[in-house]
Amino acid sequence: MTDKAQTLGQLELEVLKIVWDKQGCTVPEAAEVLAMQKGYARTTILTVIQRLYKKDFLKRKKEGGVFHYYPTQKKTTVLGNLTKQFVQNIFEGSHTSLVQHMTEADVSTEELTKIRKIIDKAIAAEGDKK
Repeated sequence: MTDKAQTLGQLELEVLKIVWDKQGCTVPEAAEVLAMQKGYARTTILTVIQRLYKKDFLKRKKEGGVFHYYPTQKKTTVLGNLTKQFVQNIFEGSHTSLVQHMTEADVSTEELTKIRKIIDKAIAAEGDKK
């Protein structure tokens, strides 16, 4: 997949999340969810799904005369790639800068505690690999 195909707009990501959650869906199904949540028109969602299909984020299968769209990649893979791009583009590849910025932002003590647990777990897992 090219770097261009790896870029996703906010609405593209929202549509992908619906497809992941539903483990596949039709345009009307996705449009119904986003119409209720955000007021998007069906034609807008159709355009977004077609873009995601062209970018190879979705595959489609005709069932009963209607296209059903399915993700081509796992949610964790796509979100991991987007996170890597974000860290590279915004923090010049420095995860330390990302964490430092988060601690200086308006982050609750509860969230920071959860982050610490995640980091502690990652450190322990890294130690187990050695």
